Amino acid sequence: MDWSTVGLMVGLGVVLSASAGLRAFVAPFILACAGGLGWVQLSDQLSWLGTPLAIGALAIAIILEILADKVPLVDHAMDSVHLLLKPAAGALASAALVDGSSPMLGWAAALVGGGAVAGMTHVAKAGLRVGSTSTTFGAGNPILSVVEDVIAVALGGGVVLGIHLMG
Repeated sequence: MDWSTVGLMVGLGVVLSASAGLRAFVAPFILACAGGLGWVQLSDQLSWLGTPLAIGALAIAIILEILADKVPLVDHAMDSVHLLLKPAAGALASAALVDGSSPMLGWAAALVGGGAVAGMTHVAKAGLRVGSTSTTFGAGNPILSVVEDVIAVALGGGVVLGIHLMG
């Protein structure tokens, strides 16, 4: 893999990480489905993401996450737990795209780029949610949650579709 391809995959991993910063399981699920369909070449270390078991587990996790995020107070509790989970999901999504020929580079890019972007996205989202709670008494949070769902799917789906179309 040449350096321009590595740079492109790291950049796409950062976009996937932003998706993971909004919804922890959406980007890994989209990658898992794309890997299972052969649309995206997952790194050797993370090829297990494309298995039916991983896809099913991620689908269940997405449903639970999306439903819980619509419930006032539960959404804030989840934000606390997701301070660690979302950066890990962002790093996983980034690492899944980097060729295994340089594992050190792949994991460094995943942790620094993916984990940091997912963490910053999550912190910004959680701050917006606190503002919404204080101004709308929580009534605006389910609306914000749906917007976050749409953005997370659009980011993740856009990256995977782009990779697939690049062939």
